[in-house]
Amino acid sequence: MNVSEVTKAPQLVLDKNEIWQASHAEKMSYPEEGNNYCFAVEDNSFWFKHRNDVIFELTKRFTYAKNFADVGGGNGFQVKFLSEKYPQKQIFLIEPGYAGCLNAKKRGVKDAYNIFFQDFPFEEKQIDAVGLFDVIEHIEDDKSFLTDLAKYLPSKAHIYITVPAHQWLWSEVDDESGHFRRHNLASLEKLAKECGLEYAYGSYIFSYLPPIMGILRAIPYRLARLLGKTRKNTLDAEFDNHTPSKLAISIFNLLHNWELKRLSKSKIPFGASCAVVFKTK
Repeated sequence: MNVSEVTKAPQLVLDKNEIWQASHAEKMSYPEEGNNYCFAVEDNSFWFKHRNDVIFELTKRFTYAKNFADVGGGNGFQVKFLSEKYPQKQIFLIEPGYAGCLNAKKRGVKDAYNIFFQDFPFEEKQIDAVGLFDVIEHIEDDKSFLTDLAKYLPSKAHIYITVPAHQWLWSEVDDESGHFRRHNLASLEKLAKECGLEYAYGSYIFSYLPPIMGILRAIPYRLARLLGKTRKNTLDAEFDNHTPSKLAISIFNLLHNWELKRLSKSKIPFGASCAVVFKTK
């Protein structure tokens, strides 16, 4: 099915906060307070910064011609970043959580849509690239979600995706974040095929994190489950409330620069997240 066969998007209304709205079509598994938590840490977070740099590398290596929509884009952190990198193109935020759209406007995002993607005028806005950055793990039926999304895009459109990697790294963070699964490159390639999409590229990122996450999160989580106890995530909050040392920042920068160089030419065989590119046929 192509763009012309999709039901026309409903009328959108610009509200008092200059956020576009329409009736919502479905519910995503993401806690609304999660946007406000992320908004408080994104600008100073090595993780969010590196993910943005990875996203930029993907869009440079697999270029798109027209405009970009960040679906489930939270507080507009990626939209703001990409708007600065591609000032000649329109970068739209599509975010079903109103708190995220409000935070995006505070951040200076111009085009914020508090809707689900089914209500967005993809053809009118000439969208040929879509971002799903840590989104599909919140979708119970990600196959139907991606298959439906592809119907709104033209042929050869790019879908850039990041997603938590490896089910064995599952911890209380995944429970609290409303995740349904963690992926690996093989499962993402299979997902693309099932959705009728081309699997154009796949790599792992955050190559140094799996051992740390395994020791500090996944193993204690499993031990707590065996003992019938509930374990809450306190590590992220503790980290976010402390400024990393200059030595830690230097190490992060070295690792991230190495990853970006690898991504610009090749791929990384191991990491805590996946970065992939799908294309519509």
